[in-house]
Amino acid sequence: MSDMRNVNNWHWVNKDCGPWANKYFTNQLVGLSVSKNQNTVTITSLDECVGDVDLNQRKGKLLAIYDVALKLGWKANLQDGTTLFGHISVPEIAYDTDIDDYVFVIHLNQGDNNDIKKLIRADLTPVLRTKFSKFTNDLIENYSTDLYADTSIPPTPELVQRKNNVSLPPPAAKKEEVVVRTTTVEHSFEFPGASARGIYESLLDPARASVWTQGRSKVSKKIGSEFEFFDGNVHGVLLQAVPGQSIMQTWRLKSWPKDHFSTVTLEFIEKEDGVTVKVIQLGVPVGQEEIIKRNWVGYYWTSIKENYNRYQHFPIQNDLVAGMFETNHLIFAAALVAFILIALTAYLVAPSLKF
Repeated sequence: MSDMRNVNNWHWVNKDCGPWANKYFTNQLVGLSVSKNQNTVTITSLDECVGDVDLNQRKGKLLAIYDVALKLGWKANLQDGTTLFGHISVPEIAYDTDIDDYVFVIHLNQGDNNDIKKLIRADLTPVLRTKFSKFTNDLIENYSTDLYADTSIPPTPELVQRKNNVSLPPPAAKKEEVVVRTTTVEHSFEFPGASARGIYESLLDPARASVWTQGRSKVSKKIGSEFEFFDGNVHGVLLQAVPGQSIMQTWRLKSWPKDHFSTVTLEFIEKEDGVTVKVIQLGVPVGQEEIIKRNWVGYYWTSIKENYNRYQHFPIQNDLVAGMFETNHLIFAAALVAFILIALTAYLVAPSLKF
């Protein structure tokens, strides 16, 4: 018999699944372990699980909508008997995140060990990706029963996703141009003890960027050059760069609508006790505001802050004059000036020479 308050499960019903998600991730992730060359890494704790996890029922259909960030504690037992500790930050696990789009920021509590980082990235993160990809189905199957007031109608779960896993034939209808509604996002971040030039170099020097992104980074100080961070999940083009003062670039996430870029301006304000980075980002898709702020803080600023002292001994690469002349151009220009001076001197001296 139908519940007359919600006949045919027509009305919107919402359920907060945050506590369940916390227990779920604890049960699924804590205890995961990988080994290689007698080195073993084990997930020991779920330290943070923040964000929103909701199940929504409307018109007899279920929609799982969630966006959470995790912090996982880990322990590594090395073949020489040493024990290391650290954590893995996953800034975004969302209902529309593809399995290849998860980003993992790996931290060691003390020192550095590239072998352990490689083991985590190569062997442990694929296991985590698989676990995360099952979350939507497990949420629907295990925690949705009480959302149906009218039990005479069987549930029809609808998983809200950005991409389908099943290949479908292309639609016959003519493709319409996608109009992206956008907004502006502003935020700032403090770097105590840092210099404006130091933060500038962190963002544009590939050697430094590879440290704080913990992966291969494509970036240059050349105006018009393309950059890529986090396996291409963030990319764009450098538009302007004033050493130690400001950076302007186009910027997009791989998950954004095709060919849509925002414009980011970074201003470095140096103070007696450090640096403030002020960020103005134009053209952010509506609905992405909080995600973007969280990603800047989680992916960029926190990681730069934690790794800043590790690369301060790196030499500063030559700046590009007006964004056009690289080092080899400057050498050529200097040689050309020297040649002209020698030729001019010879010309002036020639009349006084006697043959």
